[in-house]
Amino acid sequence: MSEAVPIVLGVALVLTVWSSVLRTVMTPQGRSSRMALRTVRVVATGAYLVARHLPGRYRERVLEMCGPTAVFAVGAAWLVASFAGFGLVAYGAYGVSPHPEDIAEVFLMRSPGAALAAFAWLSSALILVAFTAHLMRIIDAFSRRERFVLRLAGQAVRPPDAEAVLAECVRSGSRDHLDDMFAEWAAWLADVGASHVAYPALAFQRPAGELCWLKAAVIVMDAAALTEAVAPDWAPPNTRTVLDTGTRCLQRVAAQLGVRVHPALVSLQGREEQSFADTMRLAVKAGLPTDRDERGAEAVFQNLRRRYAPYSTGIAARIFYEIDSYEPPPDNGVGRAESDTPMAC
Repeated sequence: MSEAVPIVLGVALVLTVWSSVLRTVMTPQGRSSRMALRTVRVVATGAYLVARHLPGRYRERVLEMCGPTAVFAVGAAWLVASFAGFGLVAYGAYGVSPHPEDIAEVFLMRSPGAALAAFAWLSSALILVAFTAHLMRIIDAFSRRERFVLRLAGQAVRPPDAEAVLAECVRSGSRDHLDDMFAEWAAWLADVGASHVAYPALAFQRPAGELCWLKAAVIVMDAAALTEAVAPDWAPPNTRTVLDTGTRCLQRVAAQLGVRVHPALVSLQGREEQSFADTMRLAVKAGLPTDRDERGAEAVFQNLRRRYAPYSTGIAARIFYEIDSYEPPPDNGVGRAESDTPMAC
């Protein structure tokens, strides 16, 4: 009976590893495996604890390595756990001493258990192949995310720039042109949500430029929310698609990262110094029709915005963006977010 225990534990560990590999690489189905997610969280928390005590330049260098380190840590965890599982089986099945040198003899096929060692090496080789595919998918997803953000950065770098982006679209194009833009943004938001939930290390990848993906998401959603609030009868069909897709994207990523958002009546994240009157005036001046008065439009805009903007702020804290300047909003009814780990503020 005592010999069966390590065998059962070893087999269970190997199966757990392969369950994580298959779920993460082959069938993420909108969520990552717990093993991969916890590995990423451990690496990210460790990076933050180190970075918070460093000067700005060195702090950012540490945080830049957080995402790549987390990716390779997942692969290392798979390999180490796999060998540990086969080591337990060797200990129970062949009476091999748990001493590292004796275990090494098994894996080098110099002692009984050559068949087991062959399975262990085959398992490791397949894990490396799977990890390579996993790495390529993360790189591709990161490239897709940053390609859109870098293009948007030519027009906007902060949430209050959303009205300028909208004004430019309304001024230079037709309603159909704006609808095409919203459709493109919605597709990008859907891709970001799916990839960041399936590959949790991707969320910790630092932006390639000045504009981060979270601000980009809020900018395009603010533009859609402003269109829906001011001109609901004129708003293109994909206006609601952008808002619904983006809201699901940010809420899913927040849930994956353990971010909790407190309900609020007002959302001012990134718009503390921008009045809605000025926002609406700029959009209307560019040619946006007015189906609602200012008061009614502001109420609708806030009702839409508090569904997504607080989640963006909470995610930014959790993944350590703007670690020098971020401050959580006060507990005064304005949207507030928190995470289950120390906030980057």
